[in-house]
Amino acid sequence: MAQPLPLGKGFRGANALAIEPMPEDSTFHPSQKLVRCQVVNRYQEASVRFVEIGAFRLWEHLMTNKHGLSVSNPTLCLWIDENDYQRNAGVFDRAGEIEVVDCIAVDLFDPEYRFSQTISRYVRTAESEHVIEILRSHIPSELSNPDTCHIDVINGRVVQRWHPRASRNILTGLEG
Repeated sequence: MAQPLPLGKGFRGANALAIEPMPEDSTFHPSQKLVRCQVVNRYQEASVRFVEIGAFRLWEHLMTNKHGLSVSNPTLCLWIDENDYQRNAGVFDRAGEIEVVDCIAVDLFDPEYRFSQTISRYVRTAESEHVIEILRSHIPSELSNPDTCHIDVINGRVVQRWHPRASRNILTGLEG
C-alpha cells in the first residue's frame, strides 16, 4: 500500500505511526490549486485571500454568513514552491499573472490524543508575519511549545489564469 506524501519538514501525517518525518534538507512541496478572491469587510476595507479550492465553498459561506464579509472575483490559481518555480520559470512566466505567496504550514501534535494535524494558509509574502501572529493566537497554550507546534513558511508563487470570456465563475464544487 502506498504511503501518503508528507507535506513539509517535520510533518507527522494523519497516521503518526506510519509516516517518518521528512528529512530536514527535503525540498519537496506539492503544488496546490487555490482560489484567489477579494474580500471586503463592513468598513469597506478590501483584502485578497487565497483558499484551497476544495474548501472554498464552505469558507465562502462562513465568511459571508457568519462574518458578514463580501467575497468576490474568485480566480483559479496554482501555488508552486519557489524552488520549483525557479526551475520552470520560463514556462510559468508565460502561463498567467504571477504573485509572490507564502504557504504557512502549522504542524500541531496533541500528545493527549496522540494526533497530529497540519494546517496550511496561503498569504502574500508581505502579510506572512501578521498571519503567523493571528494563527499563533488560536493555538492552545499547552500546544504552543516546540515539541507540539512547528510553523514553516514556504516561499512560493501563484500562477493566476483569468479567463475574460468565461460565461460563469470557476467550478469550486458541486452546484445546487
